[in-house]
Order: sequence, then structure tokens, then C-alpha cells
Amino acid sequence: MAEATDRPEGSKGWFWTGVTVLYALIVLFPIFWMATMMVKPNDAMFARPTQWLFTPTLEHFSYVLDQGFHWYLLTSFALCSVSTALVVIIGTPAAYAFARFEMRGKDDLFLFILGSRMAPPVCLVIPFYLIFAKVGLLDTFTGLTLAYMTFNLSFYIWVLRSFCRDLPVELEEAAALEGWSRLQIFRRVVFPLLRNGIVATAVLCFIFAWNEFLFAFMLGGKAMQTLPVSIPKLITAQGVRWGEMAVVGMTALLPVLAVVFVLQRHIVRGLTLGAVKG
Repeated sequence: MAEATDRPEGSKGWFWTGVTVLYALIVLFPIFWMATMMVKPNDAMFARPTQWLFTPTLEHFSYVLDQGFHWYLLTSFALCSVSTALVVIIGTPAAYAFARFEMRGKDDLFLFILGSRMAPPVCLVIPFYLIFAKVGLLDTFTGLTLAYMTFNLSFYIWVLRSFCRDLPVELEEAAALEGWSRLQIFRRVVFPLLRNGIVATAVLCFIFAWNEFLFAFMLGGKAMQTLPVSIPKLITAQGVRWGEMAVVGMTALLPVLAVVFVLQRHIVRGLTLGAVKG
């Protein structure tokens, strides 16, 4: 007896395969175009008709390194990594508390936390600027880390709370009957079950922080510039340095791809188990 599968058969299978391939080509073509611009000489970049064959050059890479863009890359990576780690450390028990414990004004408090994420960033950056200027956190690593952590923490709690609510409470009750403390239950029962959801949500927070521009521009100043903030420097009085911009753009893409590739197993499990459903 043949096994039943969900794989489409016949003409339908070929149709959806073709649609998938077409979609992939449309999505990947800008990345392919940007990759070619990284090594394309300036005189061949805007030639008409388009030159598909050319002698590759590394002059765009040399300019980017000479201007110190690798330091902006390291700054972005450090900011996003530290802020995401803080979000996970603070947000995981907070999400579990919102899902499991009854407390006065819980719904109002959760709505307040969620509202901070729904508000446009431009509404939040001015209060952040005034507060940071008062306490001396402008243009500092600590200040930007706190800002990134704040706007990602609400999203993290919101998503992970729904995942916590789907955990079988019977497992926690059985552990409690064994005499385990609440902390032991969280560490030995809840956390392993939440691991895939935590990873999936943390990766999303990392990507949000990686792409953030307004907070870094307003709060980082010249002393703490991230990679997105540094890109406008390639718009010079002599014109836009498209080749160098392509190098920076591809460089900005690589860390995100690396994180997703390394953690893809946990991300897929977390998303398919319903971690990101609001």
C-alpha cells in the first residue's frame, strides 16, 4: 500500500514548483545584482547595453576598508548581540509570568508594553533623547543597547507569551507534586520546551535591531555609528559610490544570513510550533 504524502502530484506539482522558482528568482535577483556591483568597475557599472562580462576589481573593497566601515560592522554586531541577549534574559521570565500568573492590572500592563512597540519610532526617540541627555547616555554603547533592548523587549514578550500559554500546564503541575520549586520547574521543564520559540523570537529581535536606523542616528551620534547610519557617507559631492554601497550592503546581509543558517533548525521548529502567532 502506497504511503500518503502531502506532495502535490502531476501538473499541479509542476505548476507550484514553477511558481516557487519564479518567486525565488525575483527575490534573489536584487542580491545577485548587488553582488556583481561589488566587483564591477565604475565605467562598466552603468554602461549601455548592460555589460554582463567584465574584469572584476577589488577597488570598492579597498575604499570601504580605508574608510573604516568594518568598525561600523563590528559596532552593529556587538550592539545587536548584547541587546538581544538582554532581551532574552529579561523577556523570557516576563513572558512566562504574563502567561501563567494572575496579577492585578495584568491586561493593562501588557497592553502598555505592547503599545510601546506599536507606537511609531519617531514618537519614542524624542523622549529617549531627552532622558539620555539628562543621564549622560547619548553617544554611548550602553545608551544604544538600552534603546534597542527596550523596543525589542515588548515584541519579545508579546510573541513568547502566546508560546508559553500553549505549553501543557500538566507537566508543571506534575513537577510541583514532585516537590520542585518554581525556579526548578522553569529551568528544567519550561525552558527546554520554550527553547525553539526563544531562538526564533530572538533571531527576529536581532534582525529588527540590525536594520534599525532612527534610534542609532539620533542617539548614537558620531561616536557610536552603526552600519545603517554609516551608509549615507557613500553619497559624496562627486556622486553616489554605488560599488562601495553594494559592498556595505552585502556585508550587512552576511551576519543575518549566518545567524539564520546556524539556527535554522530551531527557527523552523519555533515558527511551526506557533511561536510567532501573536
